Amino acid sequence: MKKLFAVALGGAIGSLVRYLIAESIPNYPIAIFIANLVGVAVAGLISFRLLTSELSKIFWIPGFAGGLTTFSSVALILAETDALKAITYFYGTVAASIALLYLIKPKVRS
Repeated sequence: MKKLFAVALGGAIGSLVRYLIAESIPNYPIAIFIANLVGVAVAGLISFRLLTSELSKIFWIPGFAGGLTTFSSVALILAETDALKAITYFYGTVAASIALLYLIKPKVRS
C-alpha cells in the first residue's frame, strides 16, 4: 500500500509541476519539451547519482517523473504541426533526453 501511495503522490505532484511549467511558458511545445527534459533529469539523477530507498525511487521515477513527462502531449503537438516540425520535435526530444542522461550517468573508468 505504501508503494501505491508513493506512486500516486509523486504522480500528482509531477502532473501539477507539468501544468505550472505549461502555464508559465507561453510556447506550449517548448514548455512540454522542458517538462520532459526535467522529468528525464530527475529519473536519471535518482537512478544514477543518488542512493535512495526503494520507496523514494518509486515516488520519484514512476511517480513524479512519470507524472511530469508526457507522451500524449508530444503526440498532440505532433498532430497539430507540419511533418518537418513534427519530426524535428520528436527526434529533438529523444536526442536531448539521451544526451542529458549521458551527462548524468557516471562514467566507467577502465
